[in-house]
Amino acid sequence: MHERSLPQLFTRSARPVSATVWLPAAERTVDPSLLVRRIAQFVLDAIASTFLPGAAMFLFVLLPTHADGSIRSGPLTATITAGVVCAAAAILLWYWVLRPAEHDGRTWGMQLFGIRVVDVSGGRASRRQLGVRWLLLVVDAFALGAVGLTAVLTSERRQRVGDRVARTLVVRGRGPGLD
Repeated sequence: MHERSLPQLFTRSARPVSATVWLPAAERTVDPSLLVRRIAQFVLDAIASTFLPGAAMFLFVLLPTHADGSIRSGPLTATITAGVVCAAAAILLWYWVLRPAEHDGRTWGMQLFGIRVVDVSGGRASRRQLGVRWLLLVVDAFALGAVGLTAVLTSERRQRVGDRVARTLVVRGRGPGLD
């Protein structure tokens, strides 16, 4: 098991930590398999995280209409729309922020491909950091993920836009601890 946190003395210093973060040697070098894992993880997580909101959207199409396809009532449609949007946002918040916060920075796709999100210091990513990453996923996923992929390929630490702003890294690791 590798230790991935800075010594306690330097963790919360008033001066910013240098750009070089202590991680095992494998994390300092470019690991092509990590990029492949991230791409596969993103595709899997995109499918998994949109399945339930997609089912809710499908219900939105069916519930407020008559058999002939006409809309039953404006207020009913507005209520169902608000409910679907809230349900979809709650599901996505749970999938991308709350669940990873409780599972060592891993979504289901990350678990499957053996990667996790950590703070740039090497410790656990906070809910705030995971939330920032999730909100900026809209930017990273733009043009079928081309923006995020370009950011990862051009970043020294292989960070997408959301990782840079949230000050997080995606690293290899499977077990319950940072291994």
